Amino acid sequence: MSSPTINVGQNSGDTSLATIMDLVRSLINDTQAGATNTPGEGQIFTNNSAISPFTQPFLNSSIRELYRELRNVGTATLIKDNIVIYNLPIVNSPTQGLGNPDPTVQTYLSTGGYFDGVQIWPNLLLPSDLIYPEEVWERQTGTTNNFASMIQSQFGLRGIAQVPWLGEWEWRNDNINFHGATQPRDIRLRYYAKLPTFFSPTLDFSSTFVPIMDCTDAVAYKTAVKYARMLGSPGLADLIGEAKEQMYQLKNANTRRAQSVDYHRIPYGNSDGDINNQFVCGWQ
Repeated sequence: MSSPTINVGQNSGDTSLATIMDLVRSLINDTQAGATNTPGEGQIFTNNSAISPFTQPFLNSSIRELYRELRNVGTATLIKDNIVIYNLPIVNSPTQGLGNPDPTVQTYLSTGGYFDGVQIWPNLLLPSDLIYPEEVWERQTGTTNNFASMIQSQFGLRGIAQVPWLGEWEWRNDNINFHGATQPRDIRLRYYAKLPTFFSPTLDFSSTFVPIMDCTDAVAYKTAVKYARMLGSPGLADLIGEAKEQMYQLKNANTRRAQSVDYHRIPYGNSDGDINNQFVCGWQ
């Protein structure tokens, strides 16, 4: 159905949950020996969910915040590309029949399957980790043709008769919506991916890693903020300020990297004379 997905994270000791939790305990002054009499394991904010049931919810909330803030500045670690879904079926009209153009029909690709206008094809799925697509390309199924860029519709899909190619797409209801086509199509996706969070009563903190390089300080301060807020700590304001500073540094590093590339804005939608956003490739 799709090409192999890429690994969006790296196993780095710098970003292990154990390293992050050691820093959290240092920030909240809970580095005493705990249940196993090991210095630094803590007595309140421990890695043991039976002793500290709030640890994993706080930690995972901080990780989700990290992903969300980095996604909003376009961090490349969160992007997957060249994910190909093969052989989207031809349009199927409830009134005109299989393969016959019908401007009333729209198709869509979802995590539940591909809807061709009449039926769902359950084996053709959006990737389960897709949050939203950034770019979509297409080609004729069964060929080695280059993929042609598709237009993202700005104000909804036009009500037009289907042709051999899809041409346009719209992100709506967490689905990729199309007009449908009279030939089977392969599509290629570039999208922002959902990265893992970690919930388990037997979670191994030392061998579990957050797949964002150099994020230890940001996650630790975010987690310390949640703990301090729960206790009404007088140090809450300082922790909030430092958490914001750590996220600023991470996001600023992404911005500085992006400044090394000569970007040009691609207009959204389509207009006459705009060669960047028209069907300039010959669909086959």
